[in-house]
Parts: sequence; C-alpha cells; structure tokens
Amino acid sequence: MMWLLSLGLVVPLATVECVYQAMLARVPSLPQKMEGPSPPASWNQVRWAQSEHTPALRVQPVWPTTLLFTLMKVTLSRPAAGGMRGTMPHGFRLAGSVAHTWSRLQDGTGERRIRVFETLALTIWLTRTWTAEELLAFEARHLWLGRDLIGAHAAAPVLLRKEWVRLDATDAALLLAIAENPRDVGCAPNRVRQRRDRLLGHLSDAGVVSAAEAEAARTSPPALSSPAREPSCPRR
Repeated sequence: MMWLLSLGLVVPLATVECVYQAMLARVPSLPQKMEGPSPPASWNQVRWAQSEHTPALRVQPVWPTTLLFTLMKVTLSRPAAGGMRGTMPHGFRLAGSVAHTWSRLQDGTGERRIRVFETLALTIWLTRTWTAEELLAFEARHLWLGRDLIGAHAAAPVLLRKEWVRLDATDAALLLAIAENPRDVGCAPNRVRQRRDRLLGHLSDAGVVSAAEAEAARTSPPALSSPAREPSCPRR
C-alpha cells in the first residue's frame, strides 16, 4: 500500500519537472549574469524587502515539491489581507521580474517572443541558478526610470544628483517609487512622494530602515532634480 501512495506522489512530481524542462528548452536563449560593479547594499536591501517582504536576501529554489506545496497552500488557506504574500517562495517574484525583463529585451532584438509558460520556466530556472544579489543586479541594470535613463546606476546621478554607490535606503526607495511610473517625476511629483512614503512604511515594518529614518524622509520633499514638464503630461 505504501508503494502505491509513494507512486501517487512521484508521478505528478516527475510530470511537473518534465513539463518545466520542456518549456525551458523552448526559451530561445538564457540571460547572463551581470558583470561589473554590484548595486550598493542599500539598494539590494530595499528592493528585496519591497519585492519579497522579508529582509533576508536568500532565494528559495523552486522544485516540483515547492510548486505543489505552494499550490496546496493557496488552495486550502483562506485569502489573507496580503494576498499571496506569505505563500510564494522567497525570490520568486524578483526572478519573475528578471524573466519578464529578459523576454522584453529579447523581443526588442527581434528574437521570438518568450511565451507565458516559457517565462514561468525561466523564472523557476532563475531561482535554481541565480543568487539574490545576481537577480537584483540584473534588474537594477535594466530598470527604466524615464526618457533615456536605463538602469538605476544611470538614473541616480541625474535624478538624485548622487552617485549610485552612495545611495542610502531612502534614496533607493525614492528611485523605486519613480520606477513605478517615471512620467510622474515631471507630471505628478506628489504621486512619487506618496509611493515613496508607502514604501518607507513597509521598510520600517520590515526593519530595513528605522522608524526615525522613515519619518525624517517623509517630512522632507524628495530631493529630485527639476526636469521640464513633459509635453505628454495630461492637462489639468
């Protein structure tokens, strides 16, 4: 009887792994790890906490058992106020962001577009092969922050008048708030401030910044350069 129960578990796990391998084989090319200077520790801590809701920079590799147990948790547990926040393996969201960025980059070079299940397979592969720091470095290098600003390292001197390596946690929070909608820098700077303040609250709860640091940042306007109002801004 026990061998039947074991077989009933092994078969679906093997099937999941086979489907994953088949989808990964269809991905035209895999992303390469970034070379050169790594993002500052402040950026890594803030972005990881924003994405994964934990201060510990550690990727949980996704295996067939991980997928099945996660699916069971989502199916059997009641939806919490934070949605699926506590059910996804750490690093999965960020790996998904890197996979989607890679898909977009491939599409821009004329390669065949990476399909949905192939992107999922790529996300799983990234959790198995890349560290948290490697995922963060790739995403930061390709982050769009408006106009011709590609990468947080390029945007920091322009928008914050600070070198990339000198960013503190509140600076990183501000750049991430901009990245959600870069047009708001010239069109609706108050929205940037609101998003930054919300993120600072989450960071304070996670212990990435102190309550005093978060409050000090909230009480001062974002130290942004003053770009000209974009012609595409909606009329008020």
